[in-house]
Amino acid sequence: MIKIKVARAYVTFILIFVNLVVFILEMRSGGSTDLPTLYRLGALVSENIKQGEWWRLINANFLHFGWFHLISNMLALFFIGSIVELSIGVERYLIVYLLSGTGSMLTFALLANYTGQVQVVLMGASAAIMGTIGTMLTTSLADWLEYRTSLKAKRLQTVIFVVVLQFILDNIIPNVSFYSHLFGFIIGFVVSLILMRWKFSFK
Repeated sequence: MIKIKVARAYVTFILIFVNLVVFILEMRSGGSTDLPTLYRLGALVSENIKQGEWWRLINANFLHFGWFHLISNMLALFFIGSIVELSIGVERYLIVYLLSGTGSMLTFALLANYTGQVQVVLMGASAAIMGTIGTMLTTSLADWLEYRTSLKAKRLQTVIFVVVLQFILDNIIPNVSFYSHLFGFIIGFVVSLILMRWKFSFK
């Protein structure tokens, strides 16, 4: 009997599990759509970041407003996160995911403080997920530049289509933060470029 070892995206599964556990905590603490509850658990409010509550930059990435917000993000994390984790490896995947999430939260908080929108409440894993899409663009662009095959070109076109579609939806769907998604995507793209520059081997 021949045994075939199938690679699994264990870190992605763990991230999804953590998000689910936090969502259960939301439900038990007052409700996933109750703003005072979400605020206590760590939703990002830029004014609080200015006051030194830096832990919100992390906590906010694992909070979700209602079932639809949770399910849509977890589906995206399952499909996109799994691809990226298996493509670039666990360590680099975690670096991209965590820096994209926290970096986007910080950039959004700085922008909100600058524009005076200090009472905007932000939460969700989508900025970190957008960072992984940034990684997909980096790797597919690098592959195309190296090999210039039609298959690599189609993959690059598909990723670009996903990015464009996502930003169009961000401007259509209410209560979605276009800027946090944009910041997460840019950070993921740049971090991936840095990792490649430092000669981390992308598979």
